[in-house]
Amino acid sequence: MIMRIKVLLSLLFLFCILSPCAAEEKPAPLKMNTRLKEELALARSPALYFIFDLGGKNISLRSRGMVLQKWNIESLRSWGGQPPLEILTVIKKSALFAPKRKEIKPGEADEQGDKFELDALELKDMPSSYAFYIDKGIYLYFRPKPRRFFSRVANIGHIFVWYLWIPLRNLTFEAKRKPFRAIEVRLGSREDCQSIYWSFSEGIKGLFFSP
Repeated sequence: MIMRIKVLLSLLFLFCILSPCAAEEKPAPLKMNTRLKEELALARSPALYFIFDLGGKNISLRSRGMVLQKWNIESLRSWGGQPPLEILTVIKKSALFAPKRKEIKPGEADEQGDKFELDALELKDMPSSYAFYIDKGIYLYFRPKPRRFFSRVANIGHIFVWYLWIPLRNLTFEAKRKPFRAIEVRLGSREDCQSIYWSFSEGIKGLFFSP
């Protein structure tokens, strides 16, 4: 009798521990239904939006539900919990060597006459290592897979950022009682990184699909 009571108490204890975890994790069909509803809300507008598929390891740029461009992820690592399954916005793009256009003052074009040319930024002008700040305290760090000597040397700086700067920033956000998540994305080439920086404007909205 005493043994049965001990077993029942043990099962009750395990149930109390596991129940909250089970409640937090949505069943697969329910999660897929939520994904479809959220993307449908984005697809109703002709505006561009992104899908960041963490499980499938790819990033896509879409409009009206159609994939316009897709990038494969070589590897990724994250700090903090998974991004929420809701529409999120790219608040700011940040790069050490961000592209800049020449400042044109009123009347300057007239003074230069025929020598004036429109300064258009091309894909080659885009940075290959940068960060996106997304609402809900999400930081995305992009960089290409190191292939040459100088890129491997620069990789040391990324290691410093990930293992020192990110934990310190996490402590700062915890002190302010704000959410913080960091995801480092490594793409296959420098051109892929530049293409994403070029394609994603500040203010673009999208979804994160977690495994």
